[in-house]
Amino acid sequence: MALSYIVVALVCIAYYIHRYYKNVARYPPGPTPLPFLGNLLQIDKCNTHKCLERMSATYGPVFTVFLPQPTVIITKLPEIKEALVKKGDVFAGRPSNPIDNIFTSSINGGIILSENEFWRDQRRYAVHTLRNFGMGRNIMEEKVITSVATMYDQVDDLAQQDKADMNWPLQLCVGNIINELLFGYHFPANDCAKFVFLKEGLENALLRLRGRISVLLVQANPWMRHLPVIGWNGYGEVRADCMKIIDFVGEEIREHKKDLDYDAEPSTFTAAYLQEIRKREQNGNTDSYSELQLANVLTDFWLAGMETTATTLRWAIILLVAHPEVQAKLQKEIDDVIGPTRQPKMADKTNMPYTSAVLMELQRKANIVPLNVVHKTLADTEVANLPIPANTSVLAQISSVLDDPETFPHPERFNPDRFLNADGKTFNATAVDHLVPFSLGKRQCAGESLARMELFLILVSLMQRYTFSVPKGGQLPNLMPIFAATQMPRSYQCKIALRHQN
Repeated sequence: MALSYIVVALVCIAYYIHRYYKNVARYPPGPTPLPFLGNLLQIDKCNTHKCLERMSATYGPVFTVFLPQPTVIITKLPEIKEALVKKGDVFAGRPSNPIDNIFTSSINGGIILSENEFWRDQRRYAVHTLRNFGMGRNIMEEKVITSVATMYDQVDDLAQQDKADMNWPLQLCVGNIINELLFGYHFPANDCAKFVFLKEGLENALLRLRGRISVLLVQANPWMRHLPVIGWNGYGEVRADCMKIIDFVGEEIREHKKDLDYDAEPSTFTAAYLQEIRKREQNGNTDSYSELQLANVLTDFWLAGMETTATTLRWAIILLVAHPEVQAKLQKEIDDVIGPTRQPKMADKTNMPYTSAVLMELQRKANIVPLNVVHKTLADTEVANLPIPANTSVLAQISSVLDDPETFPHPERFNPDRFLNADGKTFNATAVDHLVPFSLGKRQCAGESLARMELFLILVSLMQRYTFSVPKGGQLPNLMPIFAATQMPRSYQCKIALRHQN
């Protein structure tokens, strides 16, 4: 009897293995996975994007890794364009599991991680409303400059110290821009404990999301989030940090509702959305508009609008301290075009090719999104003549494009001149074409114009007013990033000097 059970068990195992590898054959070839574990034992949990680049050298620009669910990786620009631009509708889906939705309070909520008509409608409304509030126009420019002026007070104080960390002034400056747009107020520099609490929770969540194998196990097997140890390590602890942001947003919505005049011109995105909900309720057509959905949209914009830009600017200070010759050349162009005291304007950018090149190289070198937001195929399709089944997770690796030595020789170097032609005034078209930090296609970052405005105005304002250098007795900054959902720079204290005494 025991022998018969063993035989049955072996037959079942053999059948499972046969079915498993038959399924593996449906996807573009990649490293051979193991049943249940997939390629988890072959994937570096730290600097995973570099591990995928090495695999791409063996398997080509389109290959599959099992994490342990099948995920198609695309690492070269032509193939990424084929998927996200040429076949954008097919690749516009998003996976739906507890990890992918960890910053949302409902399934298919928000904009970043929702899909289908629900996503299209929410994105269309959000982009239209943000434009009404001046996204990419002079009114938004004034909001950025107002936040910069507040930052000056902080940095002027830091300049009196032998060395200082620019982390929180930059975080608060960018955070206040998006916070005013969404909620209508700034966190004061001398009373921002709530902001610090939220930001620290966000950083903890981002670190854990990309640093734990348990997160991948829960992502592939959602039931594991209910297990005592794996569940807490791979989901519960991260979700607890995410809830800090979700609860903050919910509180802001409740505050807005207390005194909201539904007939007045809205002054914030939250007010505009609440008015839209009321209007649709009166017409008997709420569709996808609700306070729950508003909370998800606000969370998306608060996270995306703050984290990426602030992290890029933190990299800017560190990279310019490490490359004083670039900083000096950048300051000379600022002085020649704008002068020492006039407030920078977006209109200045067209006359500042080197500044533009510095900003482009900064985004390329910082490369802050090591693993792009995952897409999902909505139908059977193919890329580079390789079949990809419907409902497959797809990772378009923009980090590999920004780090491609074929386009950017010696990509480890910080070299703004790579974006300029020999005349120093016109741009290298190939390099510019491969600069895709905001991704591509239908799901390209909706806040790209605001982010570009913030990066230009904040960096130019800082370089016009201050010089950042290695403090006396100090060392050059360590440029090795901290791997997380965003690549963060290591903490660094620099010397800050006012360039022009008032």
